Amino acid sequence: MIGKQLSKEIAYFYKSLTVEKKDFYLPFPELLQSKLLVIERRNGKIAGIAGISKKKSLFLVVKNEYQNQKIGQRLTRKVIDHAKKRKYHHITLNVFQYNVKAIHIYRKFGFTVLFTNLTSSRENFFMMLPLDFRGSLYKIYFLIAHRLRLIVKHVPLEHFLYRIRRLANKIRKIFLG
Repeated sequence: MIGKQLSKEIAYFYKSLTVEKKDFYLPFPELLQSKLLVIERRNGKIAGIAGISKKKSLFLVVKNEYQNQKIGQRLTRKVIDHAKKRKYHHITLNVFQYNVKAIHIYRKFGFTVLFTNLTSSRENFFMMLPLDFRGSLYKIYFLIAHRLRLIVKHVPLEHFLYRIRRLANKIRKIFLG
C-alpha cells in the first residue's frame, strides 16, 4: 500500500507530465494501485516511475528533462529484479511503435515483440519477457492465441481464451508432469 505522502508526490509527478503523457497511458488511480512500484529521484523530486500495473503490465515513465540519463534502464532493471523475487513468471507491456527510446530499453533487457495491436487508435507493440520456464510457456500461449484469434475472429474472446488455457494446461501437464 502506498503511503499518503508518497501518493501526493506521485500525484504531483503525474500532473507535471506534459510531453510524456502522449507516450504513457496509465490512468492515475491505476498507477496508485500498482502491484509493484519503483521510483527514482533527482534533487528530492521524482524523476521516473516504473512498475507493474494491476493488469500485470509493465509501465515506465521518465520526465522529459531527466531522459538520456539511464534512469529508464535502472527502473526497468529494478522492476525485473523485484518481479523475479516475487516469483512472477513473465512481464508483458504495450508500447507505442514510435516510442523508440522505450523499445530500445525493453529490447536491451530481453523483451520481444509478440504482435502489434491498436491502443488509443495508435499502433503499438505487445512485448513480453519470460522470467522462467512457465513464462516461456506463456509466451508460446500468447503467440498461439494471437495467431489463432486472427484466423477465428467470429469466436468471442473469452470463449477463445478459455479453450487456449485448457490447451495450455494440457501442454503444461505433459512438460511438467
